[in-house]
Parts: sequence; structure tokens; C-alpha cells
Amino acid sequence: MMGRLPKRIFHLLVVPALFLIVWGILSIANIFPSYLLPPLKEVIFGGYYLATSGELLRHITASLYRVVSGLTIAIFTGVPLGILMGRSERISSLFEGVLHILRHIPPIAWIPFALLWFRGGLASAAFVVSIGAFFPILLNTIAGVKGVPRGLIEVGYTLGCSSREITTKIVLPYSTPNILTGIRIGLGIGWMSVVAAEYFGYNFGLGALIIFAYNILRIDLMVVAMITIGFVGLIIDRAFKWLENRLTRWRGK
Repeated sequence: MMGRLPKRIFHLLVVPALFLIVWGILSIANIFPSYLLPPLKEVIFGGYYLATSGELLRHITASLYRVVSGLTIAIFTGVPLGILMGRSERISSLFEGVLHILRHIPPIAWIPFALLWFRGGLASAAFVVSIGAFFPILLNTIAGVKGVPRGLIEVGYTLGCSSREITTKIVLPYSTPNILTGIRIGLGIGWMSVVAAEYFGYNFGLGALIIFAYNILRIDLMVVAMITIGFVGLIIDRAFKWLENRLTRWRGK
């Protein structure tokens, strides 16, 4: 076990290390102008300034708050609708056509409408995030509900369970792994969507930081923001994966 851990760490770090070495060599050789490839030391100093001044944390917090708000909306709309569509062919046929059309529209296409309808602020970003997260949650919930063995439902009815009890005691628990997978996918899409939404009309947020840095030609800060987006996204995904495994430990039993 102790021998595997250093090997795993090596595998995780070898490619990023090689990337940084190549980046450093290209920066020293001045093969590309600094506005196309900022020197590695400038990116490090820029990241250090943003981190120590508290600005980076403020941008991260703003983005996370908008993502959580949008994801909450997506969960409270996507899961109930997914259960209804999975349980009822009539409701499924009623919503299926329009939802299949809407789900092919990228979340970023809704940004102008979000700005017009909500005049910026939290509501605009939360709306764009909810659009991006809604459909993975909805589709995975439908798949989970339809995947419940018919025999379990028939046993429930035989034991005298009502439709509500069938849903809450059989369908929902059995569908939980699919629902959590949908939320995890939706969270990833929502995280990418909020960055795009923050390009317009926001002073704080990682997307806003990228646009600000672009406007003042601070390419090093743009790179810092992009790297931060990737790292925060990775941490969010790993944390949710851990939570998902904890909540669905019964699957292996």
C-alpha cells in the first residue's frame, strides 16, 4: 500500500511537471511574445499576489455561490420532473418533445436572455447554471426511475403501498445512484457555465477575472484564473464523488 501511493503520486505529477518544464524553457527562449505565452515566473507572481491579497478567494467564493444557487434550482426542478416522467408515460410524452429541443441549446446561448430578464446579479448567473445542470439531472433521474425492477414495484403494491409510498420507499432510493450521477455531471456543466455567464456584467467571479485581465492585457492573471478554474473544478468533482460513494455504499452489498 505504501509503495503504491508514491507511484500514484508520480503518475499524477509527471505530466504537469513536464508541461511546466517545457513552458519554462519556451519562456526563457522568448520563442513566443509574452502576450501569447506569459513567462512562468510572471504567472507565479500574479497568482501569489491574488492569493495573498484575498482577491482570488473572493473571486472563487463569488463563482461558487452562483453555482450552488443554480444547482439548487436545477435539483429542485429536475429531480421531481424526472420522477414524474419516469413514472408516467403520459407526462413523459407531454414534456419529452420540448425538453429534447431545449436540451440541445447550449447554456451560454441563454446568457443574453438572462441579462435581459434578470438585469444581471445573482439571478442571471444562477439561471444560466440551472439551465446547464437541469438536463443531466433530469435525464439521469428518468433513467434511474425507469431502471427500477418492475417486480419491486409489484411487490410494493401487493403489500398495500400507495403510489406515494412506492415512489418514496422504492423508486427514489433505487434511483439515488443515477440521480447523484446526474447532479455530479450537472455540477461540472454548471461550473463551466458560470464562468461564461460571469464574462458579462460582473465585478467578481473567475469569469469576471478573466475578462478584467484581458482588458488590461494581464495575460498572466488570465492564466492564473484558468488554472484556478481547473483546480477548483477538480476539487468539487472529487468531493462530490466522495459524497456519492458514501451515500451509495449499499450498492456493493
